[in-house]
Amino acid sequence: MYEGTSYNRDAFENYLAVYAVDGIRFSAGTLVLFFLNVFLLIPVFSVPFQPLYAYLLLPPLAVMNVWAIALIVAPRRLQLNYVLFRGVFGIVCSLGFMMIIQKFAYGMLGLTTPWYAIGSFVVYGFAFFQYAKFHINRLKQSPNRQKSDKGARMPVATLTMLTGGGYLLANISLAFVTEQTVAVVLMSVYIMLAFVVFHFMMDLHRYYWLRRVLNRPVEAGNTLQNTERKIT
Repeated sequence: MYEGTSYNRDAFENYLAVYAVDGIRFSAGTLVLFFLNVFLLIPVFSVPFQPLYAYLLLPPLAVMNVWAIALIVAPRRLQLNYVLFRGVFGIVCSLGFMMIIQKFAYGMLGLTTPWYAIGSFVVYGFAFFQYAKFHINRLKQSPNRQKSDKGARMPVATLTMLTGGGYLLANISLAFVTEQTVAVVLMSVYIMLAFVVFHFMMDLHRYYWLRRVLNRPVEAGNTLQNTERKIT
């Protein structure tokens, strides 16, 4: 057990791994300069253009682009900072996708009730809570148990997928009412993407503990030794 926590020491030391320098340039460029920009900028400026979404999304997009360029220029100096970058990317990306879904629903499908937006963010919050809870609980298990007990991940993973699947089906059903199939398909794709990037958001938790460990020189030497890993 890691001192002051209920985490398994071996699992926690494996968890506190920085990403390999040789993959940071490619990953930062792919995540932001391609993935984030394409999937957010195009729908933001698509018809019907609504300034509200531009005001909300363009400032964080500008910050992420500048940050990605800095990582590309100096990946070794910003190796630890890249962990924080991934977590912030996950938040901007996931919440950005949820905002684009609202544009599709209210701008293209013509919904007027606020309950769709409220319900979608409630489901989103519940799904992330379950994912984060499962992610943190894994740190309490030994690495050997995690490898040999893969079936234990199924209930929570299934719950998260069923939550997203139910929400996806609810959106698909809108097509039979509005007959705007393209908008509904786009909403369904963005819903799945918003849930997929939960993985990146959890790097904020890793960054928090890396910073704490690095403030303890002796423990940092034991914990972070040989922990550099390839980007996954």
